[in-house]
Amino acid sequence: MLIQEKITIRQFALLTFLVMVGDMILIYPSLVTAFGKQDAWLCSLLSQPLGMFIMWVLYKLHQTHPNLSLIEISQKLLGRWAGSALSFAYLFYFAIGAAICIREVGDFMTTQIYLQTPIRVILIMFICPLIWGLFNGLSTMGKTIELLTPIVVVFMILLFLGLLPQAEISKLQPFLNTPWFSLVEGVIRAAFTSFGELIVLSMVLPYVVSGAHIKRDLLLATFIGGLLLSVLLMMSLMIFGPFLTQHEIYISYTLSQKINVGNFFERIEALMAIAWLIATYAKSQLYIFAFVAGMAQMFGLKTYKLLVLPSAMLIFGLAILIAPNVLFYTNTIMPAWVDWDITSSFIIPLILLLVHQIRYGKNQSSTKSST
Repeated sequence: MLIQEKITIRQFALLTFLVMVGDMILIYPSLVTAFGKQDAWLCSLLSQPLGMFIMWVLYKLHQTHPNLSLIEISQKLLGRWAGSALSFAYLFYFAIGAAICIREVGDFMTTQIYLQTPIRVILIMFICPLIWGLFNGLSTMGKTIELLTPIVVVFMILLFLGLLPQAEISKLQPFLNTPWFSLVEGVIRAAFTSFGELIVLSMVLPYVVSGAHIKRDLLLATFIGGLLLSVLLMMSLMIFGPFLTQHEIYISYTLSQKINVGNFFERIEALMAIAWLIATYAKSQLYIFAFVAGMAQMFGLKTYKLLVLPSAMLIFGLAILIAPNVLFYTNTIMPAWVDWDITSSFIIPLILLLVHQIRYGKNQSSTKSST
């Protein structure tokens, strides 16, 4: 195997949770409310079963060849040429995903906190610890996730508890006043903008310590992450209403500015920013890891660490070039990204499962009948 290190099931579950919430902590409410309006919370809840089915498909694909990553499975099932073409498509997806996560950090910091700081400085400061983590290996990355995840959970709980006195259920009314077509589209987007991006986990699954509870912990971590995003969306609607939730890009950051408990516990937006940066850091690091590990597997290298620095430079350039400003990103890239998620995380894995069944199903059935 390319990587000899392993991460524990608990570290993998925590990584799944952080990747699930990732950059979605800030942008998920506005994404879903754009279609679901005041019924966006219902779209988010209804998207959970669809998201769990997406994860089931990804895990079934992993089970076809438990010791292989997504890149290696593609080449094994489709052959050298078709498999390589699909592998390059996934590598491009991982690179763009990493660039978008990093660019989101730059846009957020330069528009909300460090208004006079050039975005390139912010991006370099964010990429440097990503490079350091990748050089230290998968095991160190897993331990870092294990250390940082409780911080995200505690800060999110503080956010919800601080907002409860201001929540108004009346802002969720009228109930089911949104056209059914918009509701269905809201459910699809809620599922694939959060669960769909977890296809990147298939690059790490071969390096998880084998155990009986991998599937259970994977599904549980994604369920908890989806539930957290649903609660966050509902809080946004009950405090700001559908209009502001839809049009405020960083609605969660704005929510944290509303907290005021006894004129003592207030303005915890710095804690919210820290939680979001930690989750986005984990997601960005996994995307870059998937890219460099996939490249090493494609070209038969003995280690991926030779590719870390040039890949980081490439992704830094992509993060600068991918959008001229945050409005272009939200209005152009984000709507099209959902279609890419649907293709990469659901349609293609289903096709790969079908190919596996066609190529190996008969052999497996004949083996079972002979025994």
